[in-house]
Amino acid sequence: MWKRWMVVWGFSLALLAGQDTAPLPKVIEAGSRVNPPGWATLQRRLIEDMSRAAFEFVERYTRSGGTLIWRTSGRADPDDPYEGFYNYPLLYALGGDERLRSLSFNLWHAITRQLTYDFGMMRLEYPRQDDWFHHGEGNLFFYFLPLADPTDHELRVRARRFAGFYLNEDPEAPNYDPVLKIVRSPRNGSAGPYFGSAARARPFRMAPGMAVYGLPIEDVPGVEKIADLDDPDKARRYGIALEERLYRGGDVVMNLAATTLAAHAFLLTHESKYVDWVKEYVGAWLGRTRANGGITPDNVGLSGKVGEYFNGKWWGGLYGWRWPHGYHSVGQAIQIGAANALLLTGDPSYLEMPRSTMDAILAQGKRTEKGFLVPARRDSSGWLDYGRMDHSYLAQLWFMSLSPDDWGRIEKVRQAEATDWREVRDTRNKMDNGHEAPWLRFLAGDNPGYPERILASAARQVAERLNQMRTNWLLLDEYPGTYRQIDPSKTDFTKLNEHHWQQQNPVTTEALVQLMLGAPQLMYNGGLLHASVRYFNPSERRPGLPKDVAALVRSIERDRVVLELVNLNPFEKREVIVQAGTFGEHSFTTVRHHRLEKGKPIAETVEVNAKFLQVALAPAAGITLEMGVRRYCNRPSYAFPWHGETIPFR
Repeated sequence: MWKRWMVVWGFSLALLAGQDTAPLPKVIEAGSRVNPPGWATLQRRLIEDMSRAAFEFVERYTRSGGTLIWRTSGRADPDDPYEGFYNYPLLYALGGDERLRSLSFNLWHAITRQLTYDFGMMRLEYPRQDDWFHHGEGNLFFYFLPLADPTDHELRVRARRFAGFYLNEDPEAPNYDPVLKIVRSPRNGSAGPYFGSAARARPFRMAPGMAVYGLPIEDVPGVEKIADLDDPDKARRYGIALEERLYRGGDVVMNLAATTLAAHAFLLTHESKYVDWVKEYVGAWLGRTRANGGITPDNVGLSGKVGEYFNGKWWGGLYGWRWPHGYHSVGQAIQIGAANALLLTGDPSYLEMPRSTMDAILAQGKRTEKGFLVPARRDSSGWLDYGRMDHSYLAQLWFMSLSPDDWGRIEKVRQAEATDWREVRDTRNKMDNGHEAPWLRFLAGDNPGYPERILASAARQVAERLNQMRTNWLLLDEYPGTYRQIDPSKTDFTKLNEHHWQQQNPVTTEALVQLMLGAPQLMYNGGLLHASVRYFNPSERRPGLPKDVAALVRSIERDRVVLELVNLNPFEKREVIVQAGTFGEHSFTTVRHHRLEKGKPIAETVEVNAKFLQVALAPAAGITLEMGVRRYCNRPSYAFPWHGETIPFR
C-alpha cells in the first residue's frame, strides 16, 4: 500500500511544480514478472535506432541553423521540404530521444524561413496559394508539433493565424464564402483565393510523371491526347482552358482538408468559433453528398452550384474524381473532414459522407483475373482506372466509428480479394502506410506474429535508408524516380530533387502507431492522428513511453481496448500515464487486470471514469489491461495530463 501512496504523492509533487490543476489519476500496480516478449524488445530498439538515425540524417542534410543544404533560388513547392522531417515530433511524442523535441521545432522554423526568404513561397509563415492536396502534406509537421509540446506560445499564435485564413480573419485572405459555405478557389492560402483567367494562362505541357493520369480536362477542341500538346497553338489554348475551368474559382472537395487547421486551432485554444466553422463547412459538403445520391461531388462553382464550370458534371474539379488521382485524393479529403467534425462534436453522423461514397465505389467493384478491383476515377465514359481498394480508407472509417457495419465492409473486401491479408510486405512508401491488412487481421486474432514481423520490417527500412545516405545515393530527378550513387568528392546537394529528403527519411512510424497507439496511420494529405491511446512519462514530465517500457494494443472494440505494457528493465520500476484517445476525447470506465496474490493470479477491476490512468510497473513486470472506454465524451485537447483543462503557454 505504501508504494501506491508514494506514486500518488510523487505525481502530486509534479503537479504542484507547474501551472497545473489536473486531478490525480487512478494508479494500477503491475508487479508480475514476465519474460521479455520479442515484440517489446524490437519496439524499444526501433525507437532508439530511429532517434539516432534522425540526428545523423539532419547532420548530413541541413546547415547549422536547420535549413536544407540546397539551392537558394528558383522554384520550390511549400510541402516537400517539410515532408522529409514531419514525423520527428511524433517519434518524440512516442518516447524517442528527448533532444527530438527541440530539434523538431528548430527544423520547422528553419524550413519555414527557407521557403520564405529563398523562394518567396510564404506569407505570414504559410504558403501563399496552393491546392489542399499539397497544403495537407506540408501541414503534417505543424500538426505534430503540439504532440511534442503544446505549451509553445508561437504554436498557438500560428494556429490561430493559419486557421484565420479560412475564417476570413485576414483581409488579404478572403478564402471563404460564409453565405454559400464554400472555399472560393481550388488554390488558396495566406494570399487568399486564386482566380484563373485567360490573361494568366501559359502554354500547358504535361509533366512526365503526370502523363499516366491523362489530360486534366476534357472537351478542349483539337486536344484529345497528350501528344497534341506538342503543337504550340494547342498548348496555348489548353493553358487558357485550364485557367478558365480548372482554376477559375469555386470550391473543390480537397478543400475539406482545411478543416484540420480549424480543428488544430481548437485543440490549442478551445475557442468555439473553430467548431462552428468545421460543422458549417463539413455539413455543407455532407448536404451536397446526399443531394448527389450518396457520392461526394468534387466541384462547386462560385454561385454555389455543383458542376457550374463542368457542364453540370459533379466530377472534374482539381484533385477530384477525374484527375489526377480520383478516389485517392477524394477519399482522403472526405475522411479528413468527417473525422475532424466527429472529433470536435462527438457526432458520428458526419461519417455518412465517407461511408456512402465508399459504398458507391465498392458497388462498382468487379472480380477479374487480377482479383477484386474497384474504380478510382470518373470521366465522360464512366468509371475507370480500376485497381485494388485502398485498405487505408477501410481501416480509417472503421477506426473512427468502431461500428460492426464498417468492419463488415472490411470483411467484404477481404473475402472478395481472396488474398492472404496476413502478409507483411517489406516496403515503405512516402505516406508510411500500406500494412493495414495484416494489422487488421492481428486485431481480429488471426495474425499473432504480426507485431514482431512489422517491427522487424520497419527496422530493415531504417537500415536501408541509412545505407542509402551513407553510400551517397541521391535523388536528382523525381522522374523516373531513381536514385543515383554519386562520387562523394563530386556531391552537390544544390542539385537534389525536392523529394529527396522525404524519400530517404529514416524515421518510419507506421508500426509504432499501429502497435503502441492502436491506430491506423493518419490520412497523409492533411489529417490528424486519431488513436486509441497515447502515453506520458510523469517522472520526466514529457510525452511518450518511459525508457525501457513497451506497449502493445491487442484489441480494439467500441467500448473496450486491450493494452499490454512491459517494463524491460530488471532493476528499476517505471511509471506511465495512459490517456484515452490522442486528444483525451475518450474516457476509461473500468479497467480489469490480474495481480498476483500469494502466487496466484487474482482478477481485479478498478473504477477509473477519467481520461487517463497511471500504471506503476515493477522491474521486469508486465500487465494486460482490459480497459472499458466511453468514446467522444470529453472536450479534445492537446493538453498533457498535468495541464488540467487549460494549456499553460510559455
